[in-house]
Amino acid sequence: MAILNSFFNSKLFDNLHKFLAKKIFKFTKYFFVETKFKNLPILNYPLNEKHFDFPGENSALTNDKPYLSYSHLPDLLSIIYKENNKISFLDYGAANLNLYYYLDKKFENFKYYFVDQEIIKKKVDEIIQEKKFNNIFLKEIEHINEKLDMVYFGSSLQYLENYKNCLIKCCKKTRYILISQLPVFFNSNLSDTIVMKQLNMHPEINYLYLFNFEPLVTFLNKNNYNLVEKNINKVTKFLNFKNFDKNKYKDINMYDLLFEYKHEKK
Repeated sequence: MAILNSFFNSKLFDNLHKFLAKKIFKFTKYFFVETKFKNLPILNYPLNEKHFDFPGENSALTNDKPYLSYSHLPDLLSIIYKENNKISFLDYGAANLNLYYYLDKKFENFKYYFVDQEIIKKKVDEIIQEKKFNNIFLKEIEHINEKLDMVYFGSSLQYLENYKNCLIKCCKKTRYILISQLPVFFNSNLSDTIVMKQLNMHPEINYLYLFNFEPLVTFLNKNNYNLVEKNINKVTKFLNFKNFDKNKYKDINMYDLLFEYKHEKK
């Protein structure tokens, strides 16, 4: 296992032909590998136009649920919606408009804040102008003046170098913070985060944080949020951490974590 991990951390793996890399992935089923980095690269998860996935009108006309890293999101939002018959929702790392199309049909009084990299936001802005959507907004959370019902990190928080600053900006501006498909382990003797290299998207090489559970929960507790739900995420089939030391990274897995602002409890 150590030899394979060393190989996956090498430039040799990075430069492999994508056909061979896919064959190796199919054989090993290694999704991630631990690195010696302390922080994510500055230019992590670079995007270009080939990443765009905007099916447009087809999604607007279908009732099919889009891919969700948290499969119960529509049900959770329905519960929140029943309280005030409205939803203000921020999708951090939204990637496309599939979720917007689905939720916009589901809720009448619905505001959707779209946050992603600038190249994605530019494409979304073009669609907003073309379709004359009046309930999609491209504001960063620090520029939002209303109280949000939920900020949703759909498998995105782990790719943010400044994740603490991002969470702080969310604090007190939203009732719920939902962090889905987050790689988490449990060990009070280790640091807050470990940097991993992602292997299953070769030839694209991305890095992400593996989170230590207690420091993350403590950080949000100090910012007035309580953890109200913790579940293992099983959305991605066969996703595993079998090449990690399970004694060191206890109960390592993908988790869904739902936090609620303390003063909102009735």
